[in-house]
Amino acid sequence: MAVMFTVADMLELPVFAGHEIAAGKKGTGNRVRFIDFIEIPDPSGWCRPDTFSFTTGYAFRNNPEQICRIIRVLSAGRAAGLGVKLGRFISAIPPQAFSLADELDFPLVILPKGLAYAVVSRTVMREIFRTERSCRDDAGEPLSLFQLEQDPVGLLESLKRQGWESSRSVWSLQWENLPPQRPSLPPPRAFQYSANSSLRMLVAQLPGERADHFVEFLKCCLPQQMERQSLGISGPAPLKNIVQSFAEARAALQLGAQLGFDEGVFVYSELELLDLLKKNRPPAELQEAASRCLRPLLDEDVKKHSSLAQTLRVWFACDGSSEKAAQRLHIHRNTLLYRHKRIMELLPLNRYGSTPFRLALFFLYAKNDAGGES
Repeated sequence: MAVMFTVADMLELPVFAGHEIAAGKKGTGNRVRFIDFIEIPDPSGWCRPDTFSFTTGYAFRNNPEQICRIIRVLSAGRAAGLGVKLGRFISAIPPQAFSLADELDFPLVILPKGLAYAVVSRTVMREIFRTERSCRDDAGEPLSLFQLEQDPVGLLESLKRQGWESSRSVWSLQWENLPPQRPSLPPPRAFQYSANSSLRMLVAQLPGERADHFVEFLKCCLPQQMERQSLGISGPAPLKNIVQSFAEARAALQLGAQLGFDEGVFVYSELELLDLLKKNRPPAELQEAASRCLRPLLDEDVKKHSSLAQTLRVWFACDGSSEKAAQRLHIHRNTLLYRHKRIMELLPLNRYGSTPFRLALFFLYAKNDAGGES
């Protein structure tokens, strides 16, 4: 029989010492999966099943009978129960509230006066995660990638049991909407996926695999999941950094939308500079992000003693005119065209347009100019 965390279990925690189950005792077997703190007179839009709510009574301090409406709304929404902290805003609960809670078998709890909400939140959610993790372990059921934000430690443990070591380098993917078909990758590519209203995936990085290689791999293997979709990608990064990685994948989706795209593939490392600019990060961080954005060009320049970064800078300055750019660089037009072709192979200019790369070049050369002056 499945074990679940109930109102009775919650009230046995030391933090609730001194509580009183004032009414609705038959409902103490209700499952608790979430907690909430409500200080609004009408919780209709905020009610969800298996939630135990806490209140100081602030929202109905001038009309204590309003608690009856709150009890009805929460009970109808299959909430777990309601805890009331007396003293600060209300001194007593109307008798009709007790009668209603008993009628509905809806637990109405008078909380200890010294109860701190911060302690409640941390303590109760920890016990909920512990109980649910134990149930999943017993059932052999893995955690969903969409439970990452609620239980990152549990998710990493679940993945480890499936053979995913925390040091493994992975790509983290998040779709804006749920694709028409479930993903399927070739057996050599280890991957995990979870779906609800959208899709999350983890895919192991191959040795030396760059973002452009990975995007082409996805387009080849998952054409139906990529068509007319918005996809955010972060990585590669160690699996232990999964919380940050999926945050970056979501940020990449948002940045793509802010650039005006309603579909496409958005790689965080290529758009990171825009994210840091939004967050008003210091120049040193912006310059480092610019270098990461242009890394394929910079590596090529070092490896082959070429000038692709400078060529792209001049080409942008000449508004994409190959003839003007060749004149500015004092090279033959065919040489310029060859360089431009190589740049297009290394950077996804067709994916985002010029904006991220113009900014990256600005910060890169600002850094170089500053270094030359020192």
